Amino acid sequence: MRTKGDCFRHLAVPTLLCSFSAVLGSQFAGAQTPLATVTVQTEPLGAQIPKDFAGFSLEVSTAGQGIGAFAPDGTKAASSSQMAEYALGTPAAPNEAFFQFMHNLGPGILRLGGNSQDNTCWDPAAAPHPDRCKGQLNSGDFQLYSRAASASGWRLIVGLNLKQNSSRWALDEVTQAIAKDIKPEQIIGLELGNEPDLFSRDGGRPEAYSPADHVKDFLAYRSAFEENPIARKYALIGPATCCAWRKAGNLDTFLDGVGASSLKLATVHSYLLTTCGGRKVSMEELLAPGLMTRFHDETQSLVAAAHKRSLPIALAETNSASCGGMPGVSNAFAAALWGIDSLFSAAEAGFSGVNFHFSYRPGGSAYNPVDTYERLDNSGRQLYQNIAEPLYYGMYLFARSAAGEYLLPASTQTGSNIRSYATTACRSCSVNIVIINKDPAASGRVRVHVASRAGAAKLLLLRAPTLGSFSTEVTYGGMQFNSDGHILAPHTQQIKPDANGNYDFDLPNAAAAVLAVPGEEKH
Repeated sequence: MRTKGDCFRHLAVPTLLCSFSAVLGSQFAGAQTPLATVTVQTEPLGAQIPKDFAGFSLEVSTAGQGIGAFAPDGTKAASSSQMAEYALGTPAAPNEAFFQFMHNLGPGILRLGGNSQDNTCWDPAAAPHPDRCKGQLNSGDFQLYSRAASASGWRLIVGLNLKQNSSRWALDEVTQAIAKDIKPEQIIGLELGNEPDLFSRDGGRPEAYSPADHVKDFLAYRSAFEENPIARKYALIGPATCCAWRKAGNLDTFLDGVGASSLKLATVHSYLLTTCGGRKVSMEELLAPGLMTRFHDETQSLVAAAHKRSLPIALAETNSASCGGMPGVSNAFAAALWGIDSLFSAAEAGFSGVNFHFSYRPGGSAYNPVDTYERLDNSGRQLYQNIAEPLYYGMYLFARSAAGEYLLPASTQTGSNIRSYATTACRSCSVNIVIINKDPAASGRVRVHVASRAGAAKLLLLRAPTLGSFSTEVTYGGMQFNSDGHILAPHTQQIKPDANGNYDFDLPNAAAAVLAVPGEEKH
């Protein structure tokens, strides 16, 4: 006898799953106790989530990583003849399919930064410390950024090398490369430095380097740019701090020191878990209910510091665990559920956007939302295989159900690890309720009640056989992304309310549900 999970294990290509009648139920015995009861109020409207809220953070290139070509992680679904490749491709062979993956998420922001930002140089020969230039940028790289923006409709945050600590040298990169090879309207701003609170680790700054010292370095760049008619057109972004300085007092020092009015956006990084130094991260840790509570506790003062100065603040670099993530966890379906929860939590906290980071390391990285591999055909042409990892599916669900909408009050009564969120585009518009089942042992009936709504709803499931399932078993409404970034129209199930206006359906284990309840009828 085939089980519900078998329906997914036999899925080889994007197609409809086994009948949803085996998964969903629209009628339940009144005496059955729900696994979770979700109540949504349609008033008041909460904060509006920006349309470009979900984005990517990408290394400026693989050059500054000092690793060259590298083999894919053994857990990735790629043949041994393939090599992992930079997501954007190369200047000579852009990865057009990756641009489609970007476009799928709607308007977005591509941050170009990471460790390579301060280890890569536009003009190494002229750099004050050429020995710290682990790679070189050229016009083709900036043209590739521009191509990505044009094809996807996204805007860019372009990172500049601050570790070299030479504003005049950096100015050449702005005037001779960025201004010439990227359209001005594609750039939100220039982010000066990546994680300056770690500069002293490799000798880039003295051990006593402080937030006040960072302000001085930042101001030197700002002054040089303001004096140049080309560079002064670009907004500045920072501080891009991650660790020791990711505290409200240090952010206060930066914002007041450089002048919040002179910034387009404040940026911070957050990794609540880490695999640095050989540490391990378990699925239980990633999905623990307390992780989002910790996120809120650690970020609310940062958001408040920026908003106090009328400045938006973005979580410009984050992912499941620093140092490339944890194989078997960061690239498993659990990461999709963590990602959805993280996006909603960041929106509730008041961030203006979230950028999930891509990393390039020997052996590969486990947390990239999309993995890219390249091979050469018989004629020597460069071809790409792109794999939508579970985290990307979570980002896609969020973008389709919440981006651009207002948060609504939603309460959840449950004894399991289940979270819910609700959004709407207007007071009388349809309501999307997202219910995330992060519990490894829970599945069953969920009951949803939405105030002043009574029409037939549509239910969509993002799911996999288990929390540990990899990308080949993840489906969005029964469908999967192909290598070109395309997905067929998802399957949905109609759910009618009962006499009391309750919507009942089965929520499987290892799943996130989107219940779209229609808006108020107009007479």
